[in-house]
Amino acid sequence: MKLLTKTTLFFITIALFILFMGGIIFYLAFKYMVNREVKRELVTEIHQVLIHPPRSTLIGIDSVVYDLPVHYQIIPISRIKNNTFVFSDTLLYDNIMNHYQPFRVISYETRLNGRPVKISISKSLLVSDELVAYVAFVTLGLSVILLLCILVFNNFFFSQIWGSFFHTLDVIRDYDLSDKKEIILPESEITEFNLLNQGFEKMHQRIRKDYRNLKEFIENISHEIQTPLAVIKSKVDLLLQDEKRNCDEIEQIQSIQNNAIRLSNLNKSLILLSKIDNNQFPQKEEVRIQEIISFHLDNFEEIILSKNISLTKSFHDDPVVQADPSLINILLLNLLKNAVYHNLPSGSIEIETGKNFLCVKNTGKELEINPEDIFKRFTKSSSKPESLGLGLAIVKKICDYYHYTAKYSYKDHYHALTIDFP
Repeated sequence: MKLLTKTTLFFITIALFILFMGGIIFYLAFKYMVNREVKRELVTEIHQVLIHPPRSTLIGIDSVVYDLPVHYQIIPISRIKNNTFVFSDTLLYDNIMNHYQPFRVISYETRLNGRPVKISISKSLLVSDELVAYVAFVTLGLSVILLLCILVFNNFFFSQIWGSFFHTLDVIRDYDLSDKKEIILPESEITEFNLLNQGFEKMHQRIRKDYRNLKEFIENISHEIQTPLAVIKSKVDLLLQDEKRNCDEIEQIQSIQNNAIRLSNLNKSLILLSKIDNNQFPQKEEVRIQEIISFHLDNFEEIILSKNISLTKSFHDDPVVQADPSLINILLLNLLKNAVYHNLPSGSIEIETGKNFLCVKNTGKELEINPEDIFKRFTKSSSKPESLGLGLAIVKKICDYYHYTAKYSYKDHYHALTIDFP
């Protein structure tokens, strides 16, 4: 959920609660004030009757007080039982409106002209109820307008106040270590946003410094290791050319040569993985998958024939990707090399391409390791101890770099590696 949505919902929830509770309190308070005013007017009317009593005991006499419809009755009683004001509500028929209306009634027992009587005065509540309804309607309308204003102004002020924050967020989202452009973050009126910018700038400087140091270390170690390895391999070649060596010595020298080659390949693979992690392949151009596959298959032709492997190609469509050609070349080389190297004698390889995928299948024994670990570094079978265990790790790293999807499956004695291109 976005911050704006979260804060807006928070403010609206609080506003609705306050308006609801405040509306109830206001309605009850206003209705109480109206009822109190009606009672006061009824008491005033009673006093008028007592001060200016009629000349005789009349029943059903109508009067008008303050331009409001007021009805009163003077009824003879045998004796006075209650000499206090008694209020009640009732419905009376209005001859003008031709329907029943609510009335507030005040009753009072007293003596008029020396006789005990009960005076009842009724005052219509229709105007009061309508007034309360109008006020409630106006209050509700103002509440709706207030909520709409909160939404509009909250969006406006949010965009104004949080503009610098979102600019910083865009810079962080598009942050690229390989980009040599300087990062420029605008000053903000908000102290916290300035602190965020300062923290990001310091972090950026430390990361860039570490990145440069790591890049230099990788380049230096690559150069320094390759040099002694080349010397070792050249010296080993000279030793192998000496005809005076016996078989045991030749085997030991060949073992040194094989391990030197292994160490050289390991060094190249680890350096490649580090370069991919450090985003050192920014170049992108159109690369055709089928063309590179055909090139590598030509190089593997002798090995395929020597192992008597049958090759089936199902090129339905030629996938075209935007990437660094050298990385795609390494990706496909490792896939094909894995299919040939880990195949069975007289086995088979099936290569299928579509518009957005590549699938390489090869016969082979079921894995001795967990299939979920097949793309991890240095994962290898015990039957192939000489393997570096980095080929599929490099494949996975290149796929992650370009947001491809690499999947492995085993079915009917076939290992299948599928690459889905976006």
